[in-house]
Amino acid sequence: MAAYRESVDTSAAYVPVDVDGLADEVAAPTAAPAPRRGLIAAALAATAVVAVGAATVARGGAQSHGLRQLPGTADLQIKAEATWVQGVAFPSQAPEMDVDVQYTDLQIKVEATWVQNGVFPSQAPEMDVDVQYIGAAGWGTNYDHIPTPEMCASMCQGVEKCNAYTWVKDAGLPGCPSQCWLMEGISEKKPLKGLVSGKPPTRKPFAPPPASKGAASGSLYCFALMVPEGYEEGLLKWQHDNKAGIFGCDQAAVYSNTHITIAPAVVTQVVNSTLKCGYGGDSMSALNAWIFIEVWRKLIAVGDYKKHDWVVKVDPDAVFFPDRLSKLLVKYQGAGYINNCRYGMHGPIELFSSRAIDVLAADYKLSWDGKAPKTCVTKMDFGQWGEDMFMDQCLSKILEVKPVPTDSTLMCESHCECNAWYWCNEGPDMVSYHPFKSIDSFKNCMANAMGSAGKETKHMLH
Repeated sequence: MAAYRESVDTSAAYVPVDVDGLADEVAAPTAAPAPRRGLIAAALAATAVVAVGAATVARGGAQSHGLRQLPGTADLQIKAEATWVQGVAFPSQAPEMDVDVQYTDLQIKVEATWVQNGVFPSQAPEMDVDVQYIGAAGWGTNYDHIPTPEMCASMCQGVEKCNAYTWVKDAGLPGCPSQCWLMEGISEKKPLKGLVSGKPPTRKPFAPPPASKGAASGSLYCFALMVPEGYEEGLLKWQHDNKAGIFGCDQAAVYSNTHITIAPAVVTQVVNSTLKCGYGGDSMSALNAWIFIEVWRKLIAVGDYKKHDWVVKVDPDAVFFPDRLSKLLVKYQGAGYINNCRYGMHGPIELFSSRAIDVLAADYKLSWDGKAPKTCVTKMDFGQWGEDMFMDQCLSKILEVKPVPTDSTLMCESHCECNAWYWCNEGPDMVSYHPFKSIDSFKNCMANAMGSAGKETKHMLH
């Protein structure tokens, strides 16, 4: 690449100056483009380029007034006034350029593997970019489709025996190609392009969270649906032993399709379902509407919800703080139910007034066998819906349960603009975080959340 400078004699030709080093950088605009003589700026894919020169070059043009041909460069003409005329001397294959404009503010190295703090503030210790950590003998594991080294660092923090990690930008996987390697120890650090390594943040000590019983905002009936023979049973048993999650509510229940003892006083309520479903719809989510039609039938038949003011459905892998929910409910007295996302209700946590479930129960009674809410089932085409959308549309559109306020502090997950969910430190008012499918990661999230209780809610979009 060559730039051009003006000689002492302004009527003389411009001579090339080698600036190949400039090719290593591109500029990506983060503010309005600034007018500046002698610069050419243009968008290129997701980045932008800036060409710096003291004069315009035009290839293939004939000599005319004001132009002087350089010896040995018959196809190169220098024009004293215009910085660049795109597409005049030869066809341009680049998008439209901004002439005499500079793109400013953010300089990023071309093909940088990762720029810590470059896109969003990092909560991880300093990372080693383009370095691989070779694990020492001992424990190690890996996870596919982990989009950033930031998330990889948080996953390492969530496993007690993980002391280091390496993130692979492109592991050749379909979809998101990145991979996260977790390791117990390091035997060697090796320079390698495309990898980012580091150590996790210091783990916060865990203490059982405060419960919410007899709160002035109303009593809570909290329940979870558990799939047997998987991680959910162990996760719920840990929550019970630590009085966490739904077991911090006024009353808790677990539903499943078989009798399972979670604790001496906690045995599952059995539903008539295989608990199996397909995936589909716009987001390829679980098409589990019919499963929860049976769950809600069973809950209504058991009838314990009637003893309480609020009914809270919580996924087993959602880190849930009922004491925070009780504080939130003070301002929602009289609500039919509360939406947790501006895009519509999402399933990790669903909050209904007992009055709303009474209305739903009445619709079940209208069906000939009492097994489904008749009006909702017959008036909606929900074959490609999950249970969360079914309940939201059934209650609001068909049964007209109102009012339905929305509160984003009910839930933090990536599907609803809480992309730093994995750090679990969005502030003292965040009611739940999702998903955490191992006891280690669940416990770590809870510790982080309680450790951030003195901070203001950040809702960072990572």
